[in-house]
Amino acid sequence: MRSRPTVLVVDDSPTTCLFIASTLEQAGYDVNVALKGQEGLAKVAAFHPYCLILDVMLPDISGYAVCRQVQQSILDHQVYVILISAKNAPLDQSYGLRQGAHRYLPKPFTAEDLVQAVWEGVPGHLRQSVLPSTFSTPQKNERPTYLELIPRRVVDQDSMRTRNPFAHSPIIKEKQARQLYDAIDGQRTLDEIANVIGLERRAVTNTLHELLKKNCIQMYDSAGKLMETTL
Repeated sequence: MRSRPTVLVVDDSPTTCLFIASTLEQAGYDVNVALKGQEGLAKVAAFHPYCLILDVMLPDISGYAVCRQVQQSILDHQVYVILISAKNAPLDQSYGLRQGAHRYLPKPFTAEDLVQAVWEGVPGHLRQSVLPSTFSTPQKNERPTYLELIPRRVVDQDSMRTRNPFAHSPIIKEKQARQLYDAIDGQRTLDEIANVIGLERRAVTNTLHELLKKNCIQMYDSAGKLMETTL
């Protein structure tokens, strides 16, 4: 049984790989590196990492293609994918998240940003072996904004897809409601969900508010703590 979470870094820049690997190893992770997309796919199959840090621009196949193949593969757990790229336009981020990524981290990023992003995808039973930050501890009174909260389903996924509590509501169309249900996986923040679906933040917030009132979801912070909120 693994005692530390494993991370695979796929980037054609040895300098970037070294920075990411050294930063995460200091935080308690086991890190492996690949410089090409096909090599990364082979190492995903061999090492079954919990987290995949994936550059969008690779010399053989795109990071988007790697992301799609990883999420479609049969593994013993879902791989938490973080796309990294110098492209930071909203459309780039939205497209990356639609390929199956959980986070989109624009370059350049700091070591603290990196550790925090990876920490959000660590399984609960392994979190005690790694650090949420290599620099500072959040203050006790610091609360995340509502866009940083992570919704999780309370009911099972099948029922979320087979019924629509907004059938007679003007807040959101049925098709968009089902897309929202599919995007709620307990790992994406509210802001990231809005990017995936292409909806305005206010519409997503109002919709999740209805789900909260119906006890269909609960809201958590990035450390996995249940947050009492009405959005």
